[in-house]
Amino acid sequence: MRNLLEMIYEYQLLSSKERHLDIPLDDDERVRRMGLHRLLMGEVPDARRRRLARVALPMRVQFTRAGGFELGEIRDLGGGGVCVQTSAPQDPGTRVVLRVEAPDDGVEYVFPCRVVWRSSHGPRRMGLAFDGVPHQSELYGDESGVWRRTPRFGAVRDTSHVA
Repeated sequence: MRNLLEMIYEYQLLSSKERHLDIPLDDDERVRRMGLHRLLMGEVPDARRRRLARVALPMRVQFTRAGGFELGEIRDLGGGGVCVQTSAPQDPGTRVVLRVEAPDDGVEYVFPCRVVWRSSHGPRRMGLAFDGVPHQSELYGDESGVWRRTPRFGAVRDTSHVA
C-alpha cells in the first residue's frame, strides 16, 4: 500500500512543483517524474477518460467539506485521482483536502483535490482529481511508534500533582 501511495505522492509533488509553484524541475526530477508516470500508467482500460491506471485500494479516508470533515472509503486510486465512496459526496468543482492514513507504515498523506464528478444514483461516490501540492508526514513523534505524550481526556486540572 505504501509503495503506491508513495509513488502517487512523489509524482504529484513533482508535477505540482512545476504546475502550481512555477519551479522548474532539474534533469533528475524530470527523469524521476517520467519514470513514475510510466509506472502509474499501467494498463488503462479507457484511455479517453484517463491517462493513468486505477488500482482498487479499499481504505478509509477523511476529506474536508464546508464546516468540517467527512469520512469515506477509497474505491480506486491512480496517479491522477481517486474515487471515494461516502455518505456526503461534494458537488463537482468543489475543492477538498483528502487525508489518507497508512498506520502500518506510520505515514499520512494529504492531497489537495477538486471534485470532478459525483454519482447521482447507486452507491454515493465522488471522483477527485489531485490538484495542488501534496504533503506527507510521520504519524508518530519518533521512530519508536510510540506517541511522545500520552493523550489527555476530560477537564484540565488546575493543580499539579506532587509525588
